[in-house]
Amino acid sequence: MHHHNNEKIFDPDFLSSLGPGKTITIPVTFIQDLTRAASLQDVLNVMAKWIFHLFSAERVSITIKENEDSLTLYSVMGNNAIPMDFLVPIQGTMVGRVFSTSMLRICDDLAQSADLDCEMLSRHGMGCCMDAPMIQGTVSIGTLNVAHHEKGYYTADHAMVLQCLANWLALNIQLHLQIADMEQQACTDYLTETANRRAFMNEGERRLILSRLTDTPFIIAILDLDHFKRLNDRYGHVAGDHALKAVASLVKGNMRQEDIFARIGGEEFAMIMTGGDSEPPFSVLDRLRALIEAQVIEYEGETIRLTASIGYSSSSPEDGALSTLLKRADDALYAAKRRGRNRVEFTPG
Repeated sequence: MHHHNNEKIFDPDFLSSLGPGKTITIPVTFIQDLTRAASLQDVLNVMAKWIFHLFSAERVSITIKENEDSLTLYSVMGNNAIPMDFLVPIQGTMVGRVFSTSMLRICDDLAQSADLDCEMLSRHGMGCCMDAPMIQGTVSIGTLNVAHHEKGYYTADHAMVLQCLANWLALNIQLHLQIADMEQQACTDYLTETANRRAFMNEGERRLILSRLTDTPFIIAILDLDHFKRLNDRYGHVAGDHALKAVASLVKGNMRQEDIFARIGGEEFAMIMTGGDSEPPFSVLDRLRALIEAQVIEYEGETIRLTASIGYSSSSPEDGALSTLLKRADDALYAAKRRGRNRVEFTPG
């Protein structure tokens, strides 16, 4: 342990060395709850429910790495860990220092601290706080934080227990982050980072049912890049991949957030538009077609220009499944190809 200004700093390895001969009493139900947790939020809620039984604290929070500059904050209240709608900067905060140095820190007097998070706690009547890094392997994934109204309340023994809980929590969190990441990868097209065919079909079926229940329009469109094989033959597959990414990025940047856009085949994309929108589907799709036509793609000194043919259809009460609708949109796409490409065609339901 060493001191720095108003802080006591502990190396987690040193805290582990205090372990022999010490015991932590953990309720069996807590362990059972934790093993049943089906998601990251579940893990955090279980921790929220039990932390006050396991530890003397008046405020508890958990942070998890969001990106290189910030942490997501979960505030523990009642039996829930509530995600706060602001990110905590890693710079200029005590939790940020704990996270980036992987060292447990105790601030004995919050009123003396210039850290953003300590000032907030002080304003809420807290006297001291202790933040532990959640370490998985050698990497810090976030922090477990406790505060008490008495100044100088937390000791090395408290630190050992909190670090032990933080490491245990880190393992559970890391598992759920990995599962979420694998699920994300399974649903994402690796090249364009849009949804892939599998995700498109699953989400499409779900939204089709929803549109029936709410009696709202459901439009499916298929977009195919014209003469894409020629582009590949002329410039090579790497240039083709570059062009696919550019088109996907253009479409994603010019569509409504709630609509779905996916790559469902080589140069074929599909889109689902739901809910009654003020702009008719044809004009939405024709606008996208015009944007693609106007896009100039630069690749290794070459200028690539593309056009797209688009076919779309809307659901009718007779449609049994998404595949029926896809078939109609596909028919409309072939009509667009037959009629000279670079156009939008519709097949009614």
